[in-house]
Amino acid sequence: MDSLPISMAFHRDWSNEYFDVFTMGELGISQKQTWIENHLLFKYRMKKNNAIGIGYYHMKRENIAHHTFNSNRDNKGLLLSYSQKLDWLSVELRNKISLQPIFGFIVDDVLYSIVMTYTIHDPTNEKDENHKAKSKIAVNGLLGTRFFSTKGMTIIPNEDFDKIGISPTIGIEILDRKSNFSLNLEKDIWISLNGGSPFREVKGYLNGTFIGIKYHLALKNERHIRMGLGYSMIRDLDKTRYLVIPSPYNTDGLVNYQVKGIGVTASYELFKNTDIELKHTLPIRSLNEPLFNPTRFSAGIIYRAHPK
Repeated sequence: MDSLPISMAFHRDWSNEYFDVFTMGELGISQKQTWIENHLLFKYRMKKNNAIGIGYYHMKRENIAHHTFNSNRDNKGLLLSYSQKLDWLSVELRNKISLQPIFGFIVDDVLYSIVMTYTIHDPTNEKDENHKAKSKIAVNGLLGTRFFSTKGMTIIPNEDFDKIGISPTIGIEILDRKSNFSLNLEKDIWISLNGGSPFREVKGYLNGTFIGIKYHLALKNERHIRMGLGYSMIRDLDKTRYLVIPSPYNTDGLVNYQVKGIGVTASYELFKNTDIELKHTLPIRSLNEPLFNPTRFSAGIIYRAHPK
């Protein structure tokens, strides 16, 4: 019922991934790890497009090591949430209070998560048709493709890399209309399968995350120039060979992301809501990464979607 400010939400996170077991001086075998997490929430909608919630979570993470030692990673507890609606996007902060196997409270930062959701049919939008025009905040979904050089990357036997890598891009942009500054969260993922070789494995895997600020400069032709600066994290499968023990490099903080640095972007709105964008990452912490690696430079096409 629309008049009842109570709702129930359920979502499930699921992941299957492979991680490498490192031995003295060499890279060992890969092992599979499964991670499943269920959230059940009851929410109470308040005024000013915000809501609070309470519920239950159950998280299980398993790999061969857990079974070898007759144990698995099984966590249960309470779930608290606060959500705020920004334009068409709902941003929700969730906090887990761990009850099993150990007690963990609000101050444990690993128990926090942020969830962004879009309601396909939202009755509150129909009640105020002028809400978006009056809003000081605009939220855009980012969809695109980036192109980059694969020069210098490892070649698996009997298979050559293409000269150009193609990476799909998704993201969220929260724009303050008055200042023309936006907060951007973007993700690039390139996965290339080794299909033409007897080696049935992934031949290229780059996973990049950009969190930063962009300035939107309006031009007289009703187009925009956008300049961005932020924090860039890159997971590069080609770099994991440097994670051996002992390693010639300092691997602290570089197990999940092998390159961390400053992300710089510049774009021009060639068509309405469609930008041609250049992006580069300057490393601050990395595993054997030069300052100007051609693989970290990309040219892309980014489309800004604004759901009704």
